[in-house]
Amino acid sequence: GSRGSASLRTDPEMKPQELNIGLVLPDGMAPGDLPSSPSVKSRPTVMKYQSARYLINGMSPGELLANRIRDEASVQANILKVNSFLNHQVDTHLMSVCGHELARRFRGLEITKVFTGFGSGLMPAQCCAMHLNVPLVFATDNAPLAKPGSEIFSAAIGNSSAGRNFGSMHVSAEFIGPGDRLLVIDDMLSKGGTIVCLAELAAKAGAVIVACGFLIEKEYEGGRLAVSKALYLKRERVQSIVRIASITDGHINIQTDDY
Repeated sequence: GSRGSASLRTDPEMKPQELNIGLVLPDGMAPGDLPSSPSVKSRPTVMKYQSARYLINGMSPGELLANRIRDEASVQANILKVNSFLNHQVDTHLMSVCGHELARRFRGLEITKVFTGFGSGLMPAQCCAMHLNVPLVFATDNAPLAKPGSEIFSAAIGNSSAGRNFGSMHVSAEFIGPGDRLLVIDDMLSKGGTIVCLAELAAKAGAVIVACGFLIEKEYEGGRLAVSKALYLKRERVQSIVRIASITDGHINIQTDDY
C-alpha cells in the first residue's frame, strides 16, 4: 500500500502519545486555567485525550495528511485533486484523526455547534463535532423544509477555485440562533467563498463564529484574507492542518501547521 495508507495501521495495544500543546484559548486564559470539560450549555466536551494530539505510528495528523497528499493527490489545470481520500472516496479513519486534531485545537472556546456547508467539508466537520460532543449543522444547497413559522436564511456562495458558481446556501433558524458560538469546519480553504457565505448565514441568524478550521489551506488563492475580512478573527482562530504554499509545474509545496 501507499506510505500514507500504511501510516494509519496501528498496534491495537498502542495508545496515542499525549502532547499537551497547541490549544487555542480564550483571551486572557492560560493553559493551566482550562477546565477538564469546558462548560458548553448542557453538552460538556468529553474527549478521551482532551489536551493531546494523536500520534499514529509517531506521526502527527499534519504529517499523515501531508503524506496522503504527496502519495495520492494529483494536479489538473492547477487544481488540487484529493479524490482518493477526501473529495470522492473518503478515508474515514484519517477524517477522525484530523477531526480530533481540530477539536483539540479549539476545545477551550465554548463552542456550541460545528457549522459547515454541504459537500466534502461534511466529513471532517462531523468528526470534529463528534469529538467536541456538540451538534453539527450544515447549510443546504436547497432551502430546507422547516417548521412552520421558522425563518430560513440564505446567502450566495460565490466562485470556487475551479471557477464554478455554486449558487446559494440556506439554514433554518430552528438550528442556529442567538447565543450559538460556532466553529466552522471545511475540507479546504481556497478563495474563501464558502466561509464568507457561512459567515453571512451565521450573522443573519444572530450567531457568532468564534473560529475556523480546515484540513487543507491553499495559501496561494488568498482565502485567509477573505475570511479575515468577513469574520475579524485573530490569526490563531483560523487554522489549517496542512498548507499548500504553491503548485508549480505539478509540484505541490506542502507545509504542516503542527501547533
